[in-house]
Order: sequence, then structure tokens, then C-alpha cells
Amino acid sequence: MHPADEIRGEKSWDLKDKKIALCITGSIAAIESFHLCRELIRHGADVIPVMSETSTKILHPNTMEFASGRKPVLELGGQVEHVKICRNVDLILIAPCTANTISKIATGVADNALTSCVLVAEGSGVPILIAPAMHLSMYESPIIREHVDNLRKRGFTIIDPEIKGESARLAGKEKIIAYVKRTLNGKHLKGKRVLVIGGASMEYIDDIRFISNRSSGKMAISLATKAFEMGADVELWHGMVTERIPDYIPSRKFESVKDVFRIIERSKNFDFIIVCAALANYVPDKFDGKLPSDKDSLTLKLRKSPYVIEELRKLNPNGKVIAFKAEKERKDIEKKALDFLNKFNLDLVVANTLQAFGSEKSEIWIVSRRETFYLKGNKKTLAEKILLKLREL
Repeated sequence: MHPADEIRGEKSWDLKDKKIALCITGSIAAIESFHLCRELIRHGADVIPVMSETSTKILHPNTMEFASGRKPVLELGGQVEHVKICRNVDLILIAPCTANTISKIATGVADNALTSCVLVAEGSGVPILIAPAMHLSMYESPIIREHVDNLRKRGFTIIDPEIKGESARLAGKEKIIAYVKRTLNGKHLKGKRVLVIGGASMEYIDDIRFISNRSSGKMAISLATKAFEMGADVELWHGMVTERIPDYIPSRKFESVKDVFRIIERSKNFDFIIVCAALANYVPDKFDGKLPSDKDSLTLKLRKSPYVIEELRKLNPNGKVIAFKAEKERKDIEKKALDFLNKFNLDLVVANTLQAFGSEKSEIWIVSRRETFYLKGNKKTLAEKILLKLREL
């Protein structure tokens, strides 16, 4: 067994049976292509490296053969590689892509194996992703900006680089993989706008102390990430979270329930609104400054906070509102979820127990007016199952 096969599907099978031509140009960022190739394979992909001559001076072809399990295409020969391979792959990924190669592709130059592959792929309707990497002054050059804009108009997907100092750096592996999945698997929620509200609210007792809960935000981030991969235009509103939010997910931070109500008008015109945030049901009357710490006891007065989901439903009478409902134990959890759904006129309720808080795994009950589905597994897998249910609403 080749080492590439030993890691195939290690992280997911989202790219199972997908053939991807990984085109590598002569940027110093080519050294990242080895790791990118392996990451694509870890998600199930079959990767065929295509290398420009300049890239082989930075990254040895043997390295990419080891990474992928396939001999890289370095030049065109009697096998007509640019037609044989690039017309029959599922996707072309140019990462990194230099200013020189962007200019060639934009103007139809096919002077090597890589640019010939791209030309054949475009003519065959194969989706093409470009991840630029170069000095910032080159990326901001008017002619390169014009080329990038023209490529977008022609249907190419440009994965924006990370701007750091004077560098337009190659986007991270996580971002590139997400765009690959979105391109190949994005039909499920394509054209749909999805708002995810997650994380824990923070209700201040005084200027430095607050009441919160153990919600990690893992499920919210999993839902937002998976919705992006499934083709949705997604936005994440989040309270306190312990997980990193991917930089390709548009997000907006809030602290308290009151903060959510300040921005809630922005929820209009979403097709689906998923509320998995652990928002406070009771909030304290805040003290100014800092409460003294030398008292023997302290009594806090809490008052009922308004329900965010109730206001969301009022603002979005035609949108689909999905809410999470946490219960202490499994007993009567389906009935309680259905009662919750009917009380607030929701479209779907996802019920779970307190064991889900802060955990990588969970068990959930997806409750609608017609039926209930019970599922258990890691939160990324469950997020996908929940989102697939949205198509039935």
C-alpha cells in the first residue's frame, strides 16, 4: 500500500471518488503544496500533481509523487496529458498561483503542461480554483487585479490570499479545502442564505464579573462551516466560544442577550436561521463598577430575559427557524421538544442533553411536526445531518 493510501479518508470521505489536479506554480509557497496534497487525500480525494518547470526548482517532483502516490505531470508528451487528465478530473486547483500564471491563464497562453491543462479544463467545463501567492505589490498591480476580476467573470473561483505585511500569502489549507468541498459538494444549499447563532451569552453582574455557561460554540461553528461547504451564503453570530472560527466564515460577535436584540433586525431575508446559542434565560441587574469582595454573602436579583427565537419568528414569518433545546435528561425529551416547537411556531427543534456541552460528541433528536430522528456522533457529522434536513422543510 502506498503511503498516500494509508491516510486516505483519515479526516472525512467528503471528497471520496473525486479526482483533483493540483497545479503547482513557481512561488516559494509551493513548499506548502506537499501538505495541501496530503490534506486533500485525508478527505478522500485522488490527487494528480501538475507542476510548472519553475516549481520543480522549489519542490522536487519526487516529493509530490510521494505525497500523492502519482507521478507528477511535468511536460506534455505523446500521451496528450493535458487532454487525457484535465478533461476528466472533477476539479482543477492551482495552489499556489503566481502573477505570471494568472496573466497567462487570463490571456489564454498555454505554453506548458500546467497552463495547457487549465485551458482544456475551462473548455471542458471543469471547475477551476485559483489560490494566488505573491508579493503584495504584485497582487495589487492594476493589471493583476484586472486579470483576477476577469477570471472571476469567466467562472473561476479565486481563493483570496492572506494579506500579511507586504505578502499576499497562500490561503491556509483549511480554507482551500473548504472551497474545494463547496465547489464539489455545494449543490445542497446553493443559493440559500443561512444564519447560525451560537456560543454562550455573557450577562454582566458588574464591570468585570459575568454569568455565563459551558457552551463551547462547537456545534455552531460546525454548522456554519458545513453550511459553507454545502454551498450556502452563511453568516455566524456568536457569543463566547472556545473554538477558533474559520476566517472564511463571516461572523459577528455579541456578548449579552441584549446585544442580540440590538442586531436582530439584520436577521431578515435569511432562508434558514439556526439558533444553537446558549442564551441566558435570566439576567442580573448590573452594578456599576466592581462589587466589593469582602462581604460574607451577596444576593443577586435576576429577571426573565425575552426569548430571541420569539422575535426571530416575528421578523421572519416566511423564513425557516430552527432552534436547539437542551434538557437535563432523555426522559420525555421528544415531547418537550415538540411542545417547544409548537409554542414558538418553529420549523424544527434539535433536542440534546447537558452532556453535549463542551463535548466533541453528542446525541440529538431532530423533531418536526411530522417525525423525530435520533442521531449520535461527533458534532461535525451531526451538523451535516441537521443541514440535510433543511432541504425537507
